Amino acid sequence: MTVAKQIRIAADGMRIVLPGTWVRLPLDSEESARAFAKRLVKRQAGSADRIARTRREVVQELVGSAREAVSIGVHTYLMSLEILPGVPFPAALLLRDGDWPAESRELLAQGDVAGALQAGYSKVEVSEGRYGPVGRRWELERQAVGADAEEFLTLRLEYFVPYPDGSRVLMARANLSNIPGAEPFATLFDEIVDSITFAEPEEG
Repeated sequence: MTVAKQIRIAADGMRIVLPGTWVRLPLDSEESARAFAKRLVKRQAGSADRIARTRREVVQELVGSAREAVSIGVHTYLMSLEILPGVPFPAALLLRDGDWPAESRELLAQGDVAGALQAGYSKVEVSEGRYGPVGRRWELERQAVGADAEEFLTLRLEYFVPYPDGSRVLMARANLSNIPGAEPFATLFDEIVDSITFAEPEEG
């Protein structure tokens, strides 16, 4: 059975339920991201001298990813290590807030949230989530590797979750590499995103 844990992902009390083992890459400064990446890589890969170069490269990659995330307004950067104890599951989930696109606002004013999502974000599929309509779009990349042309898949998912008060949209982007099939992983991330709970508005 998959062990799930609810964690806080924003100062206002927003939470998400994540299965398995995840870590959060700090985004407050490049120094803190680098220090965290060094600790994480050492813990996961060990401290043997023969892989020192590989460790440095992975740290640089993580710091670069953090820098890029900050540049586009990401406030939460989550990385999955295991889906079950002893079962590696490399995936990243990035969260950021955004304003509704101008193309959405007329439909939003009419109370048509599903239409607003489709008008504002191209190629989205709209389904019903915990708080109302949620948009999702996806991209699948296939790559043949090795002499036997073994196929690996990379799945990229984007979610658009309107805040309950309609003020903004929470955007979640998931990247999964080297997966055997897309559907079960897409379903898993649908459930993860649907587990997001927003803070209750303060009374008074």
